[in-house]
Amino acid sequence: MRKTFDAELLELNEELTAMARQAQDAIDVVTESLSTDDEQTAKAAIDMTASLDQMERDIENRCLNLLLRQQPVARDLRAVSAALKMISDMERIGDQAADIAEITGYINGMGGQHRLPIDEMAQATIKMVTDSVQSFVSQDLELVHAVIAYDDVVDGLFDRVRAQLISLLGADSANGGLYLDLLMIAKYFERIGDHATNIAEWVEFSLTGVHARQTDNKEIKQKEES
Repeated sequence: MRKTFDAELLELNEELTAMARQAQDAIDVVTESLSTDDEQTAKAAIDMTASLDQMERDIENRCLNLLLRQQPVARDLRAVSAALKMISDMERIGDQAADIAEITGYINGMGGQHRLPIDEMAQATIKMVTDSVQSFVSQDLELVHAVIAYDDVVDGLFDRVRAQLISLLGADSANGGLYLDLLMIAKYFERIGDHATNIAEWVEFSLTGVHARQTDNKEIKQKEES
């Protein structure tokens, strides 16, 4: 029984990794479309994100089968439960990448010289997504904490992009629509970072039985009662 469960858990990890890789590839492609003003590349990114929906359903079915047939307990149960939460965040990452691709289709050829900080955000969020899933596969709590901390880097990059775009808007109001679209793209990348953080927090739960937000809420309640 244990060997069967371990084998199926390994397959679950492989499917999670494949889903994460697909999300990462979609972010890579949409970032390329921003840099090259290539409408076809943006469309390719949207097509790539569509497959994430099916991946989410397949992994969800595997998790439910594991829960029903293997009846895992304790840490194994937390691992499967965390996987169910993680695929939801990965699917939303795909949605955000598709949203970026759609905006890219509107702004191609309209001032790509202002997008470098957004490219940096893209690379930072790809790192977060990659590391969050790797932390689950390798059961690496230290990497979990690194991912959560790295969200501050993405937030800092978003603040830089926003400040730059506000400055550009003040000096060049004629291109206000472009700058607002670029701000939306930056916001979507910032949200991808948030989803990667969510994944890392669920990995922490799978390993320790404690979720970061539960701890934060408990501390807030204790402060309110004191």
